[in-house]
Amino acid sequence: MRRLERASFVAGLLLLAWFVHRIGPERVGQNLGEMGWGFLLVFALQVLPIFFGALSWRLVLDDTGAPTLPALARMLVAGEAVNAVSPVALVGGELVRISLLSRRIPPEDAVPSVALAAMAQCCAQILFVLSGLPFAVTLVRSGPLRTGFAALSAALAAVLAGLLFLAISRGAHDWIARRIARSARLRRLSMRVPPAWRDAIPRSLRALRAHPGRFGLSVGASLLVWQMGAVETLLILRFLRVPVGLARAYAIEVLAVTIEGALFFVPAKMGTQEGGKILIFLAAGLDPAKGLALGLVRRIRELAWAGVGLGLLGGAGHRRSAASPTEGLTAQSARLT
Repeated sequence: MRRLERASFVAGLLLLAWFVHRIGPERVGQNLGEMGWGFLLVFALQVLPIFFGALSWRLVLDDTGAPTLPALARMLVAGEAVNAVSPVALVGGELVRISLLSRRIPPEDAVPSVALAAMAQCCAQILFVLSGLPFAVTLVRSGPLRTGFAALSAALAAVLAGLLFLAISRGAHDWIARRIARSARLRRLSMRVPPAWRDAIPRSLRALRAHPGRFGLSVGASLLVWQMGAVETLLILRFLRVPVGLARAYAIEVLAVTIEGALFFVPAKMGTQEGGKILIFLAAGLDPAKGLALGLVRRIRELAWAGVGLGLLGGAGHRRSAASPTEGLTAQSARLT
């Protein structure tokens, strides 16, 4: 998996360089220059998704000894910083969050909460894509692309139904465990998963069944995070002088989230964030150069907030690890909270 991640990261980086070369550095610079002071507004707007993300995480935590929303927000920003700059896909940020949260609550409680928050985020992402299907279908002109997006949406709906069934049914997890126990290959694969993560699954499901309402609210808060992405897209496109309304901005964001979700294994969304938006703009009959500019502005905003997150990690302590860079960042986060 690591080889795939590294190869996809390099391929995405080369693809991004090719996009800039193909459209032209001068044109790209001109489009980015149109943002002007508007970038500060885009940067500040990210405070709302961070708040909703921290709220979503807080809702799946027990009240006893749980960190405050500001503390969880700092952990969230630190984790996203690792995801934004490190070629380790999404797992790096989750490890950072577990490490930070383990400073406040026992690790056996921290791991399930992070897993449950990730599940809520996944459910919210699927709901966001499904909610934007009517807008996306009208935006895309190509019949095959419409068919493909509809098929992908149906697959996502099936995944959501499967996740909810696994969460609600008490026997589903036991059935899966028996299937794994009967298969030597599945047993070998399961043994590669760290024990803490294997134990987190049943603990997370028990917590979900004990407090289904809180999990539902967590999904709702995560859904607001995804919807804020559409607001950000609309704001950026207004500064880039692209004549779109909220419905089209919502559709663009839904399609972008769908593409990036399908290519989740690409670390830092390298190349997929920009390439996906170019493809969307071409399918919608819009200027692909503006699509590239939209992707680059989003990436610059992510890197700016990554700087904040890495600053928080750097201020947490100066411990060093001889392990991988991600593990080193996790170890340095000792005193953040």
